[in-house]
Amino acid sequence: MLTARAFQMANKLLMSKSPLRIKDLSVEYGVSTRTIKYDLELVRDWYKTQNRQLHSQTNKGIWLECSDQDRILLRRTLTQSERANIYPDQTIRVRKMIFALLLTNEYITAAKFSESLEVSRNTVLNDLNKVEEFLLSWGIDLERKQRIGYKLLGEELQIRLMLEHLIYHDLDDFEIYKMTTRITKKVPEEDTGLLIDDALKDEYKAIEQQMKELYDSSLANLMRVSDLLKSLFRITFSVIRLNMGYTIKSYRVLDRSKLQDEGSKFLASVMEKVLTEMQLPLLEEEFLYISGGLEKEFESLDAVAITEKIIHHVSKLERIDYQNDPKLNSNLLAHLSLRFQNGSFYLKEMNPMEEEIKRNHPELFKHVQEACHRFIKHHALIAQDSFTSLIVLHFLVSYENTFKPKRKVKVLYVCSTGRGAARLIKNRVEKEIPAVEIVGYCSLLDVEEICQNEKVDMIVSVFPVETKIPVVVVEPLPGKSDIEAIRAQMKKLIGSEAIEVNQLLEDQKAHTINDDAESLSQEIILKGFEATQALLEAFPIQSNQNWKNAFEIHVFLMVHRYYFDKQYDHYFHTSQQLLEGDMEMMNKVRSILEDKDLHVNNVEVFTLLQYFKKWEVMV
Repeated sequence: MLTARAFQMANKLLMSKSPLRIKDLSVEYGVSTRTIKYDLELVRDWYKTQNRQLHSQTNKGIWLECSDQDRILLRRTLTQSERANIYPDQTIRVRKMIFALLLTNEYITAAKFSESLEVSRNTVLNDLNKVEEFLLSWGIDLERKQRIGYKLLGEELQIRLMLEHLIYHDLDDFEIYKMTTRITKKVPEEDTGLLIDDALKDEYKAIEQQMKELYDSSLANLMRVSDLLKSLFRITFSVIRLNMGYTIKSYRVLDRSKLQDEGSKFLASVMEKVLTEMQLPLLEEEFLYISGGLEKEFESLDAVAITEKIIHHVSKLERIDYQNDPKLNSNLLAHLSLRFQNGSFYLKEMNPMEEEIKRNHPELFKHVQEACHRFIKHHALIAQDSFTSLIVLHFLVSYENTFKPKRKVKVLYVCSTGRGAARLIKNRVEKEIPAVEIVGYCSLLDVEEICQNEKVDMIVSVFPVETKIPVVVVEPLPGKSDIEAIRAQMKKLIGSEAIEVNQLLEDQKAHTINDDAESLSQEIILKGFEATQALLEAFPIQSNQNWKNAFEIHVFLMVHRYYFDKQYDHYFHTSQQLLEGDMEMMNKVRSILEDKDLHVNNVEVFTLLQYFKKWEVMV
């Protein structure tokens, strides 16, 4: 018998064309590698019963070799035959207990749960606490009566939506495909493979057959496949709950003459045929529930306001100002707008990363879920973990691209070449390795002084250097092997995240330059003009127009360099001494530029100073 985790691994092997590593599975499921190896033995034994061999190799992983057709057959066997035989861990026991409570009007005792699940009474009582916790998240109470048992209490719509959620939770795209094609393609009936109570499965099969008989290809343009499946499940839930004596609201009978579109007429026909056989009436509220008519309230939702409130709330709880990321706002708004348009009871989103997100980012998941509950205010939608996990993904992307600290390795380049050659090397190294920043270059004589004044993580030198700081000796013009040596040392300094950090910096650099190019160009032009006018007012040019034109071009290019982080080398050392008057002039120039929010370095200010000193000489 497979455990729930072993069942998931067996299914994962069928879906994966590449080997799975034990270490990765251990991280994904949050258990030790030893536990994973034990589960894989169960998986290996199951594949043996199917005359299949599970292959494994050290440093490669575990994989299954078979054709795509065989994978489909094996998956069908796994879902249909083995799913119901999974050894019931707590998650499965809780699910079975909720289904039992949903499908009866009677109280169920702990002793009866203990007998049906084949576990101790203490285990049942512990599981019931989990049951109660899950029910409360849906606004449903677990009534407890001493020596009588347990029963569900709650609004009928919420109970059905919870039932819908439980069914969708175990579905994947393959099962959805099988279920819908049996209707749309008139595929012969086969076991659904759903892990549900037999009472529910019997009604489901009967309704699926009726829907298949009445379905016409002309409906494909009126009803999405997801809507078809949603309606199929809801008719099933409606029939079962009506048989138990529960309705959505009133007992008013549906007036079919008021139905206009073919999709509504099709659903009404299916419902009428099924309900007539069971001697049940076709009620208006039941039809609205099945067709989605109860979802009209979502038309008034303000996606823009909700997006802003969710981001603000999560920012406050996470202590990260996500409101400063315009991409998060636009991406989340697009996601929510589409979701609201599809309706509150739309088919559960398939997110294969859902469990991983909840396991690896529990606090962020909790904060996003809290924000959704507070501002969307519709339990049917936000109680689904799949919905929350997709919202969490938007915040994770924002954090990785915008807010995650991206440490760069600060490098001092030691050489005997001129400034131009050093600049060439700086550009080449930083282009090849974005996580490396060459903060300066100097001769051997200046190494000790600069290392004392500046925080240097690594030295790249054309000469051997005796120092406690890591040194990479390279050729005067670094080649491919030199670049790899620098990259290897960078990984040692940053650690296991070196590759990720490097990629993030590379992506960020590309986005920074490419995004909003038009707005950025306009801002540079305006800043250049403002800075030029302010400097000319403070230092009027008395010489000819050519000097003035040259100065204006220089200021515009300086602003351009500042915006693209290409300022003149800050650590280029000069032996020229500044006079007292020069310092006063530099401070005045710096003050003017900072007033325009241009915090350029000293070398840029010093260069501007040469224009003003030249004018003084000419005057």
